[in-house]
Amino acid sequence: MADPASDDSTPANARRRRTSRLSARVLASPAYRRLWVSGIIYNSARWVEIITSGWIILEITGSPFLLGLSGFSRVLPMLLLGAFFGVIADRYRRIDILVGVHVVGLVVGLLLTGAFLLGTPPVWAMYLLIVCLGCGSAADFSARSALIGEVQERALLGNAMSLESLSMNAAKISAAIGAGALLSAGGAQLGYACLAGLHGCGLLWLLALRRRLPPPSERPHAAPLRIITSLYTGWTAALQIPVVRGVFIVTIIMNVLIFPYQQLIAIVASDILLVGPFWMGVLAGADGIGAGLTSARLAFGPSARRPGLLFLGGSVACAALLIVLALSPIFALSLLVQLVLGVCSGLFGAHQSALVLSATPTDARARALGLIATAIGMTPLGMLLIGGLSSTTGAQTAIAAMGALGLLGLVVVVIANAPLRNARIGD
Repeated sequence: MADPASDDSTPANARRRRTSRLSARVLASPAYRRLWVSGIIYNSARWVEIITSGWIILEITGSPFLLGLSGFSRVLPMLLLGAFFGVIADRYRRIDILVGVHVVGLVVGLLLTGAFLLGTPPVWAMYLLIVCLGCGSAADFSARSALIGEVQERALLGNAMSLESLSMNAAKISAAIGAGALLSAGGAQLGYACLAGLHGCGLLWLLALRRRLPPPSERPHAAPLRIITSLYTGWTAALQIPVVRGVFIVTIIMNVLIFPYQQLIAIVASDILLVGPFWMGVLAGADGIGAGLTSARLAFGPSARRPGLLFLGGSVACAALLIVLALSPIFALSLLVQLVLGVCSGLFGAHQSALVLSATPTDARARALGLIATAIGMTPLGMLLIGGLSSTTGAQTAIAAMGALGLLGLVVVVIANAPLRNARIGD
């Protein structure tokens, strides 16, 4: 007769209770709670700028290519400097890097507000300031994710990254709708004033958080040559890990072929769906609702049993849904597709950094994340590609073609990378 007290009596229920209790602790750390709120503020500012700049540049120039060029300018620093900022974040206090990001954002927001109050600035000046904000995004990516790894339990990294994705998408929804309303009410001046205000609030919040964090540990300050050497060795070691290598390749595909469509939301809204800036903001934020629901489930529900498979499945579904979105001439249908696409992109975004953090040693995490930042930084190639294609073949054809190419590449990764399909977080 089996012992009723044995470990095998109710193992499945016990595991579910343990993972549920573990997930509920994701916000138990005061330091992480404060860092999480900081992420909401930062992502709100980022999306206010994206929506505002996209609409204003299209309004000024009327050119889909120049609209795509604004996205190129925003993400190019991630490609050129993302890995470098990863090395820096492994050597310097990460909270200080985040403070610097908000200082840059505040200055840029004030400059853009002042410029539009005085008239219409030249487009090249807007691109230059967008590049500055892009540098901030590149620095924020590695520093913020690595800092989460410092203040959060390793077993909760998956839940924490899901919560980060939730906050990012919640910020996207509110910021996209808010930016659309501000553009309708007062134009660029109000949009960029909101940008400056958000970065100012983020700066004050992070300064308060900085005082509550433990004193910084001693970190070796490497010379430029040593930084290059560290970058090379870190990348080499990271790419030898199948999970990191798979996440790197999927991230390239998603950011070059799938996500660039977001830069053309203004064109889809005005030229294909025939709606104004407010409904453009609603459409732009709809995928954030779906992604937010996914992230909430992953953040506070039991830990996912197959996070690698969810990461890959969400990516494949995004590519397929992008084709449907490209072919839709009806606003309600496009809105629904955006919502479901958000659910799938939430699976991608929630597991991206968590899989990398879990698979790499603590002292190399920021460099591995810098590798992912470089993959994200390849988005400008997709921005230029989709901008050029839409200028010659139309936005619908361009979006559908890139979705089909992305779908093909992702299916190949799913078939070829078994370690990523079977990856776990926190093991």
